[in-house]
Amino acid sequence: MSPLSVLSIFIDETGDGGSNSKYYLVTLVFHDQSNDIQPQMARFSKELDLLGFPRGSAVHTYPIIRKEDEYANLSLNTRRKAIDKIVTFARRCDITYKSFSIRKREYSDRLKMMGRLSREMSIFFQEHSEYLLAFDRVIAYYDNGQAEITNMINTIFNAFFFDVEFRKVLPSDYRLYQVADLLCTIELLSLKAEDCTLTNSDLIFFESRRKILKDYVKTVRTKLFPI
Repeated sequence: MSPLSVLSIFIDETGDGGSNSKYYLVTLVFHDQSNDIQPQMARFSKELDLLGFPRGSAVHTYPIIRKEDEYANLSLNTRRKAIDKIVTFARRCDITYKSFSIRKREYSDRLKMMGRLSREMSIFFQEHSEYLLAFDRVIAYYDNGQAEITNMINTIFNAFFFDVEFRKVLPSDYRLYQVADLLCTIELLSLKAEDCTLTNSDLIFFESRRKILKDYVKTVRTKLFPI
């Protein structure tokens, strides 16, 4: 009897439904569990240890960029290397991703914005149903960060997949969840670069708009679903 095929989907969002940010993004990272990434994970963890990165902590992209929380005492060089390491880790892993993004100024209220995100995600699933429904089981990983996203994901996933399990996670528990955070942030930076709304923290960390687009956005988009 052949083993069950399992698809992991790691979900992260950035922004919020209110007026505190100009953008709202949801990113899904897909990993077929038959593709072993343990060697890549071990290598990545070793590289972080060699950097002197806080052991056991998540690579949380925007706090690293802004030198916040447990990264406050890390040098700019160490923080840059940590981001470069997780970009390389994502590139080495057999994964794909899809981001859904909203410029909030284009919507008159929150309901319309969330409705647009829901439609885009549903359409994406339908367009790729042959691949996605070929798995026996789906496990969705999310930190239940925002109630609206939690409700949207539960509704869409339960309507689309035959067998889906939801797991609430801590970012430090799963490297691919940290990758979802990275990819969500880089797609946000792409929007900000396009709109000329990059912050001083963004430009200090990445040095230039051109470098963000060339060295980060272009690199991670080799993993866009489908490949």
